[in-house]
Amino acid sequence: MLRKVQMSFTRKSVHQNIFYLLLAVLVCAMPTSKFMMSAMMIFLAANWLIECRFREKWELAKANKVLWAFVALYAVHLLWCLFSNNWDYALDDLRKKLPLLVIPLVVLTSDFLDRRKIALLLQFFCLTVAVASVVGITRYLGSADMDYRNMFPHFSHIRFALNVCLAMVLLLYALYKIYNRKDLKYRWLRMLAIVLLEAIYCIVLMLLQSYTAFVILSVVFVVLLGWIALKKKSRPLYPIAFFAVLAITVLAAWLCFSHYRSNYYTLSDLSAKPLATHTAQGNAYTHANDGFIEMGNYTNNYVCDTELRSQWAKRSTLDIDSLTPNTFAVYPTLVRYLNAKGLTKDSVGVSQLTDKDIALIEQGVANPHYTSNFGLGKMFYRIFFEYECYKKTGLVKNSSFFQRLMLWQNGWELFLSHPTFGVGTGDVADEVEKNLSEQHSELAGTGMRTHNQLITFLFTFGIVGFAIITLVFVWAVKKHHLLKSAVFVAYLCIVLVSFLGEDTLETEAGVVFFTLMFSLLSQWAQASADGGESPLDMLY
Repeated sequence: MLRKVQMSFTRKSVHQNIFYLLLAVLVCAMPTSKFMMSAMMIFLAANWLIECRFREKWELAKANKVLWAFVALYAVHLLWCLFSNNWDYALDDLRKKLPLLVIPLVVLTSDFLDRRKIALLLQFFCLTVAVASVVGITRYLGSADMDYRNMFPHFSHIRFALNVCLAMVLLLYALYKIYNRKDLKYRWLRMLAIVLLEAIYCIVLMLLQSYTAFVILSVVFVVLLGWIALKKKSRPLYPIAFFAVLAITVLAAWLCFSHYRSNYYTLSDLSAKPLATHTAQGNAYTHANDGFIEMGNYTNNYVCDTELRSQWAKRSTLDIDSLTPNTFAVYPTLVRYLNAKGLTKDSVGVSQLTDKDIALIEQGVANPHYTSNFGLGKMFYRIFFEYECYKKTGLVKNSSFFQRLMLWQNGWELFLSHPTFGVGTGDVADEVEKNLSEQHSELAGTGMRTHNQLITFLFTFGIVGFAIITLVFVWAVKKHHLLKSAVFVAYLCIVLVSFLGEDTLETEAGVVFFTLMFSLLSQWAQASADGGESPLDMLY
């Protein structure tokens, strides 16, 4: 009998160790490798099945409302296949969304992770994000023609930015804990290490030009201030929270306006003075006078096509009508580049370009200010250019912000057309494409989705399905008192803001980020609510 118990105990320990090892690899794969994410989920599910102990797991499942929220979310996807015509898409979507079911089932029905183990997993996560950031920064700064979207060749830069935001929050929390531990050994050295990691995260976000990440971090800061004020019932914190919101809003507006006025829309001497009619060689200029402006100059004024073509042929072996690596033609790229430098679009302007300028144009760089790796100006200039294109032409293609506006409108129209039960799990892509085609939108045929997870849920499942999903998650969060955890509140802000700008749950990386961290941080919050110290306290 004793031998039987020992064998059972040994088998249980082996499976627990395998579970934790696979979970650690999954946490590290989440911001780095889609292949490893898929592999670890398969291994975790296999280990969970082989371990058996289903009666114990059932008891854990019954007590965990977060698990049932995820089960309900997947069940809605499954049931709403009944409203679909495209079953191939529906089945593929169910396969893609399997982590919504597998990860919570495995993580939340295995033996409860203690605080030290959760803390170690979070350390692995933060360090992995830091190492991946350093690799991405090195690749980007070491390449003259790399697009920032390709900093992480096997991973979406948008999903990576979400991981960076979460890592920043976790380490700021750790910094706060260390600061309050006056008796801690090597306290200042630990704080310095965290500050260095935070600096790496800030650098990679600047290089990624992720305005979504900046919005997320601002929202997290403001919400946490309000959360602290409510939790501590401290009236002096209320005005601080209010003025923090005001300060962030004013700062963002000031930065935008200063770049808008001083650098982008303030006319240079060339554009402010009366238009010349002929070039230095006596050829006639073409002046469109369409008001299209970039970097203080009217883009389509001072153009001499003949001289542009002849002088470009002397400076470059790349044909002026060919395409650059980013699929834009050389000719308009050259015109924009000369305009941004305040040069005329003729032989004189082209002759004043350096060899470096020529190389950048050949690579598809249309504005020399885009070559700046740091600073918010680059991000603002792109947005202003997209606005000019939309204002003058009504076109939104290749415009990140205005594409989203059109796609959001398209998704909202689909919801209004199918308000009760939506279009169904399988007909999402077909209905989006059909509606774009009927509107003769330039985005028809691109395969783009709505870029808003909440709107996607609304037109996929209608009011009924959306209400079910919302209510079960609110119920789970309330039952387990998850909002008592500052880190969980911050994580929830990150997820919800990402839902506003992205179809976060329509990619495997987004699904795993949402599901795995929700599962782990819900256990973190429950551990804190039970009166134990927070997991990161165990780190120091």
